[in-house]
Amino acid sequence: MQIQEQHPVLDHAAALGQKLLSAEEIRRFRMAEEQIQRSRRVNELIEAIKRKQKELVHAKHYQKTAYIGKLEEELAALHEEMDNLPIVREYQQSQVEMNDLLQTLQKVVADAVSEKLDVETGGDVGQGGCGSGGPCGCG
Repeated sequence: MQIQEQHPVLDHAAALGQKLLSAEEIRRFRMAEEQIQRSRRVNELIEAIKRKQKELVHAKHYQKTAYIGKLEEELAALHEEMDNLPIVREYQQSQVEMNDLLQTLQKVVADAVSEKLDVETGGDVGQGGCGSGGPCGCG
């Protein structure tokens, strides 16, 4: 098997990936992620949540109804405390912004390709795509 030369489009995609790393949304996300990883309180809460989840699994297995309710309340309180930490809120917001940027980029590329090649974009492959007898006419 012969190794083919890398396609020029892949070179452009790699260059775009490098440019994306310097985008404000990506930079903010990476900084927030680092802060989350270094946060003692966040890590304590994560460990407490994991312990409570294991307890909950065991309680459900042994059908300890009253204990299940208590554990679910404790888990909800831990999640609420975690979600209300400013560092976690910043991380979640930066994640939303980064995802929006990446989805916009994906749409721009898909629209550009679709416009030039007159192909459909989006949707489920099994819904009207090849092999389903959909708009492409294959069956």
